[in-house]
Amino acid sequence: MSAETLLSNRKASQIFFALVRKNSRPAGLARACDLDAQETERLLGNMEKAGLVDVQRGVYRIDWDRFLPIFLRQAMNVYAAAMPWKYIPYYMEQGEQDFVEASCARAERELARVKVKLAANDLFLKVVQSYYEILSTDALAPDDYLQDLRVADTIDEFEYALLKLLPSIRRQKRSSKQARELFRLLHDWYKQIQDYDTPTGAALRAAFQEHGLL
Repeated sequence: MSAETLLSNRKASQIFFALVRKNSRPAGLARACDLDAQETERLLGNMEKAGLVDVQRGVYRIDWDRFLPIFLRQAMNVYAAAMPWKYIPYYMEQGEQDFVEASCARAERELARVKVKLAANDLFLKVVQSYYEILSTDALAPDDYLQDLRVADTIDEFEYALLKLLPSIRRQKRSSKQARELFRLLHDWYKQIQDYDTPTGAALRAAFQEHGLL
């Protein structure tokens, strides 16, 4: 099973959230998640191969270093869609015949560069880890919330939550180089999403303007 498939799997997600709360052996995870012992071991084996967990002396834990690049692949969906539009005007002005292809190729390279920088930022890793720890232990939600929640959902919602969160982060003095770099990377991410407008989005904006609502 691929990492993406496991992130959307309810039982694998239950195991993931249980491991966020506490490192555990397969038998303990099976009891905590109310799963069959053999199925739990099979899912853990798949999760280890996919880079979500690792095991030491029979005890499983989240492999945060390997999970973060997987998280970033999934978390930047809107950003990934927005990036090519940033370069289309440039390549059109240059007379590029395949300006869409050129824009997509450049956006893919730029996005890969951003992902590498975010994955290498220890502060971002700590933020993501805290995000899951708080969600798994302190989230204000019904008791059965985590039973139905998929890890994929939490990754998708990260980007939308970022849209609301970034404007409230004050531009205070950031003492470390990593903190400054992280704010810049997240701010660029936020700005790209804010500036992104598909033809349907532009039509909706024009419709509101036509009726004096914008």
